[in-house]
Amino acid sequence: MNAPRASNIRPAASVLVLRDAPCGVELLLMRRPERDNDFRSGACVFPGGVLDASDAAAAPWCLGLDETEANQRLGLSEGGIAYFVAALRECFEEVGLLFVCGPCGEPVDLGPHAEALRDWRHRLHLGQTTMAALCQAFGWRLDLREMAYFSHWLTPVLRPKRFDTRFFVRLAPLGQEAMPDFGEALELMWLTPDDALDPQRALKLLAVTQRTLADMRGFKSARAAYDHARALRGVALHFPRPAQGHDGLQLIIEDHPAYEEIAHLDPEGRGDLRCVLRPGDVTQLSARVWRIAGTERHAFLVSDSARTETALIAGDASEPALQAALQALALPVPRIRLASHDHTQPSLPLRIGNDCSLRRLAGTAWLVEEEGLALGGDAAVASAEALWLAPSTGFLRRGPHPGDQG
Repeated sequence: MNAPRASNIRPAASVLVLRDAPCGVELLLMRRPERDNDFRSGACVFPGGVLDASDAAAAPWCLGLDETEANQRLGLSEGGIAYFVAALRECFEEVGLLFVCGPCGEPVDLGPHAEALRDWRHRLHLGQTTMAALCQAFGWRLDLREMAYFSHWLTPVLRPKRFDTRFFVRLAPLGQEAMPDFGEALELMWLTPDDALDPQRALKLLAVTQRTLADMRGFKSARAAYDHARALRGVALHFPRPAQGHDGLQLIIEDHPAYEEIAHLDPEGRGDLRCVLRPGDVTQLSARVWRIAGTERHAFLVSDSARTETALIAGDASEPALQAALQALALPVPRIRLASHDHTQPSLPLRIGNDCSLRRLAGTAWLVEEEGLALGGDAAVASAEALWLAPSTGFLRRGPHPGDQG
């Protein structure tokens, strides 16, 4: 999908570390410190952070993937290996888990190096050394052999700090104990997805964390969850959009019924459009069209660009709601009144003002010809001629028209 890019977007990587427990599959979460002007303040998240300039330089010290394979896995033309390295570096810095092996892939015993690794971890966090230097010093390799690419998220436009983050899945390394760094990670928690999402636990969870935890539900073992992630191909970008819900501002993603409408009408992320419709809600769908939400069937007001003449495609919006909309929008009383559910009305174009034409389509929908927008009835029936569909129920959505949909 297309998503806006900006200079304040930073590439980042995160890793879901899984283990088996008597209560089920557990994931490692860390609680971030409280910080002013940071939407992640106090949140429980997976280990991760922004890419460092030195991460790509660790490519010669990686086992299991090279740059070309990493780019193919992530769908990138360059720089893919840095995401894998950054995920493992951040995991070591923040929670103390180090995914390394010998030059030929053999396991290594980190126990005898515990004191030295504490110093390496501290210096990595301060930016005083690199993962390449660590591997060179001990003769190890960063083990990318069992690192599954799971998801891709872009922070919403309304956030001052934005991250283009790739999420990976790993099984917890044997013989290692996770320990917080008490800087970026104040507390560590091994929790099942259900426990982490339990409202009674009252964890602060970002939208991406909530969705990721929900996606990790239902697996019988950590290996089964990892195998699922490993088998994924064509990982899509999730770009949450702000919208007004039942309880104020919320973030919605692609599987929400209102997502296409919000993305189309509010590409800048103002967050003032509704993702839950109430009877009487008025939404401007285009330069010439407004929707008045109904209980069972929406009504639509159609006007020319100068607002000299108006047509009404009637639904079940109340007369007071209609009159309030006309007054608020400074539209004249409709001269043309049409019914979205009436098959008997004419199919010839109806002229509205100087630059607007309405034409009956197959089924019970009307097409605003200048905009390629199908209104009312079963707009899906009319989809072959429409760029956008505004059915009598629900939200605006794209049509399959081959032309440019903006």
